[in-house]
Amino acid sequence: MGTEYDNFARFYDLEYCNLTDDLEFYRQFAERCDSPILELGCGTGRVLKHLAKAGFRVTGIDASRPMLDIARQSIADDTRLQRRIKLEEADMRSFKLRTRFHMAFCAINTFMHLMTTEDQVACLRTVHQHLVADGLLIIDLFNPDLALLLEGGGRIMLERLLVDPKGPTLITKMVSAWVDRVNQVNHLTYLYDEIGESGELRRTVAAISQRYLYRYEMEQLLVGNGFAVENIYGSYDLDPYSQDSIKMIFVARRV
Repeated sequence: MGTEYDNFARFYDLEYCNLTDDLEFYRQFAERCDSPILELGCGTGRVLKHLAKAGFRVTGIDASRPMLDIARQSIADDTRLQRRIKLEEADMRSFKLRTRFHMAFCAINTFMHLMTTEDQVACLRTVHQHLVADGLLIIDLFNPDLALLLEGGGRIMLERLLVDPKGPTLITKMVSAWVDRVNQVNHLTYLYDEIGESGELRRTVAAISQRYLYRYEMEQLLVGNGFAVENIYGSYDLDPYSQDSIKMIFVARRV
């Protein structure tokens, strides 16, 4: 199927595999809803593995085969997790699964990869079809901050250093960003420079685009496609959403 993440799945996993900020947030909601659970755009499996370790049955879909390959490799030696996790290569706008889920979620801005209103509607309608009555949907979004979005101004900036535990490689991550304010799209170009033991340099370039959404825009999308918004949180600690929140996390119920 292929996505813009195919070229840098390994770097993505190195960068996010140890992120834990949202794991307990999703576990708390999973305990309220119980299995089975669906993750949209599961990537390399960071969140769904945490839920599976807590005893839940989780299906993860992603359109990137390289991302799913890493997820499968990470559970290859754990039969317990293999029994609880299903991974499917699928488009979150049009997937078709036989299971009906008690909860579905879309973590860390993944919903923002849907670039048009038509794509967003298609995704929500497809999720609606796969949830049980009163099933829960959680969507984690960036709370748009134009000052922050415009900060880079297209310049190439050093973002962080990564270390690959599988090899003696230091990886420098740089990013260039520019914002299309008319279409609400943040265009990002990532440059990953790897320096090997002998000093040779290898560069991987990957470009992604994310369409940011505002509070009432997202709320209307949910309400217009069969969901009732129960809460909007500003953090994984369930702080109320405010204009100063970094996050905009929607919790909605299928109606």
